[in-house]
Amino acid sequence: MIWFEWKKIFGRRLNIIAMISGYVLIAVCMFNYITQERFYDKTTDTYLEGMESFSRSREQAAQQTKIITDEYITQLVQQIQNYQLDLERDDAYMEVIRPLGDIFYFTVKNYTDMREEIIDNNVLNAIDLSKGAQFYKQRMAKIKDYLNMDFSSGNYKEAEKQYWIQKAENVEVPFRWGSKREMSTIWEIINIGFYLVFVIIICVSPVFASEYESGAAALLLTTKFGKNRLIYTKILASVIFTVGYLTLGNLLAVATIGLLLGFHGADLPVQLWNSVIPYSMNAAQVCLLTFVIILLISITIALFLLCCSAGLRSSLAVLVIGVTIMIAPAFFPMSKESGLWNHLNYLFPVRAIDVKEMLGSFVSYTVGNFVISYLAMVVIVYTAVSAAALAFTRKGFVRGSLRGK
Repeated sequence: MIWFEWKKIFGRRLNIIAMISGYVLIAVCMFNYITQERFYDKTTDTYLEGMESFSRSREQAAQQTKIITDEYITQLVQQIQNYQLDLERDDAYMEVIRPLGDIFYFTVKNYTDMREEIIDNNVLNAIDLSKGAQFYKQRMAKIKDYLNMDFSSGNYKEAEKQYWIQKAENVEVPFRWGSKREMSTIWEIINIGFYLVFVIIICVSPVFASEYESGAAALLLTTKFGKNRLIYTKILASVIFTVGYLTLGNLLAVATIGLLLGFHGADLPVQLWNSVIPYSMNAAQVCLLTFVIILLISITIALFLLCCSAGLRSSLAVLVIGVTIMIAPAFFPMSKESGLWNHLNYLFPVRAIDVKEMLGSFVSYTVGNFVISYLAMVVIVYTAVSAAALAFTRKGFVRGSLRGK
């Protein structure tokens, strides 16, 4: 029975076009990420592009340091300050920033206030080095200052402050250093899974609704397994398709990048992307986590649309609902007054699917003094929605078929 349902999914021309288009999108993005990567080579005063830029970036990182110690950052900042340049000017970029590469931006971001959307290069000129750069002390001070701020939408509770401070302090320091470009590319490719969800929406929307549209729904319910096994077979076939389609696309993409570039930097701490991230994970674990979250959200949306498909009797209506769920929340603004709205807004797919932003956002949910992280809440909410959708799908299809008689 599952095989028969898969034949229906793969037998629709629109579905095939959508599936192929999704994989073509991954391939095009992967090609662009690799070919458009650039690295400034100081020895030749030229920019290297493509695969050569990745290898040269690894060499530069290895030559800079293996561990981000306070002593190393102190020397680095002292070297930068000795130029006595306005670091926002073009001459500073040419002489200081460009030759240093990623290590400069990593360092300056650690000293930039968390509220700022754009890093301020000149914060490095303002550092008092009489007691050293105190890189890790600054990291924790930056986090604590943010948690103790007054927000118009509501302040952090004391339990939340302690929760995040403890998590941040439990991160292993000092950080290992290395080139993160390969893993950044893999991370970005996995994030394209957001667009593959639209393929899932297209393919899943007609699963039940098409039976109404063809007039077969009422007939199916009269069969021996129509009210139970057939319905659950459609659900299972759709979930397996969702998991299989996303997994295959990601495996092919990641394997291709691995063959071309290798998996250098897989064991680097996620803090190299943002030093304030309070989770003890390496790059490979975060990439896997990103895929799992996208998969969870995709399964939830698939189950929700199956529930809609079972009750609404229209493939087009279900398709519109799915696309709206994915796109409309991107236009929902964050409130300056309502913390409740903001916490709900964070849970929509377009935001919950951005794991990189999630990890450094310090968003949490409280039940009394019990604190639930943003990451954990996404898992809880989407699991609950999946369970609810699963429970109502059978009732929806049976009632919809009876109404059609």
